[in-house]
Amino acid sequence: MKRNIKYITLVAALAALSFSGCKRGDDFFVSPNSPVEVTPGLLLTAIEVSTFNSYEGFLVKDASVLVQQNAGVDGQLLPINNYIMAENEFDNQWAQNYQAMFSCKDLQTRYGAVNPYYSGMADVLMAMNLGQVTDLWGDVPYSEALQGQTNYQAKYDSQESVIQAIVGLLDDAITKLNMDVGANELVPGSDDVAFNGDVSLWIKTANTLKARYLLRLSNKPGYDPAKILASLTDGIQSRDDDFVTRHGTRTNEFNQWYDFQNNRQFYAMASEPFVDSIKLRPTDIRLYYYFDSTDIGDVVGTPIDNPVSEGVSQWGSYLAGGPTVGVHIISFMEAKFMEAEVKFRQGNATDAATALNDAIKESCSLVTNGAYDGADIATYTSANINVSRIIYEKWIALFGSGEPYSDYRRTGFPALRVNPNGRLNVIPKRYPTPQNERVSNPNAPTPDLTTPVWFGL
Repeated sequence: MKRNIKYITLVAALAALSFSGCKRGDDFFVSPNSPVEVTPGLLLTAIEVSTFNSYEGFLVKDASVLVQQNAGVDGQLLPINNYIMAENEFDNQWAQNYQAMFSCKDLQTRYGAVNPYYSGMADVLMAMNLGQVTDLWGDVPYSEALQGQTNYQAKYDSQESVIQAIVGLLDDAITKLNMDVGANELVPGSDDVAFNGDVSLWIKTANTLKARYLLRLSNKPGYDPAKILASLTDGIQSRDDDFVTRHGTRTNEFNQWYDFQNNRQFYAMASEPFVDSIKLRPTDIRLYYYFDSTDIGDVVGTPIDNPVSEGVSQWGSYLAGGPTVGVHIISFMEAKFMEAEVKFRQGNATDAATALNDAIKESCSLVTNGAYDGADIATYTSANINVSRIIYEKWIALFGSGEPYSDYRRTGFPALRVNPNGRLNVIPKRYPTPQNERVSNPNAPTPDLTTPVWFGL
């Protein structure tokens, strides 16, 4: 069954799609007899809402199954659990990312020259959407993809060059967002759903996102720890700075984890490897916020090689506790994990351990709403820290994020056991080229799922 995109608000959908160019598929339609007045504020809202949806949608849920935080038990997620990834299952998600990117370009073309704040925010959102597709597919269209209304034959740019482009977008955003307010004809406010027009928070987001993509180069000659640490210094400094998805109370505005669980119950359940890993430290009560308790009064995960739903836990309050729950998709805890990894790679194990402990404590406090500070498990020292432990703790902490899948492919950690009943003898290292793209674009490659993306091992 092909997955359908559900935008969180109708107004946002109309704004994003009324000027669709480089649209892939026929998933959206706006009547020419009911034109929508496009303003920079309406465009910005639309792009943000679409981006929230992408970072809570199937692309992330699939990744959570591949890294065994969840197990696919039924419906669309059972094949993912068994490493069967049909190309037509990704058409809509690919299209949504590219539509958001085209909308970013449209905002900048129409209004960017005299509105650097709107333009800078569009740069950040462009980087987020471009980052998601290159993380999952490797080489992707970019330099030609947003030119013209129906360019279905855009060339594929190397992932190396796409990551360079992402860093360039974020540098451009930082420059624009640091300009004086008087340089803008219009200033974002409530139309900025993420930060209500606070450009200082957009600057911090841009820097932290830049650090994320510079860290993708950890296995490459271009890896530069000093640049990453400089970006983190100018980036998110507390939970109050986090880039969090926003949701309303109408049914088409709901948090996508909550909405999915309520409409497609038992498709995804807690995985045994993830649950058992957290249970190694009995005081770590994040487990009871990630998942609910079963009839036996405890969290239970299902084996990945024989997934079942009966007697197994579903998502809990952290991701699916209500329709308006927000997901922290660029966060202070991620920033501290990145700092820990970079400093360890530099040979500074003492400061790396401090950063890792800070990351764990931030995760514990965030996930449990302050009920547990994690001090009893955040006990790393220079003697027992390494990249494996950093990524393992990050895997536990960034539940609901696509980052653990990127980290696994980049570092090989955590050391996951391949599903012995899976179609492949390795965990997939990329997503398949979407069917619409393969059929429409003669430049589209079709690499095997076992072929690493450029930044991967």
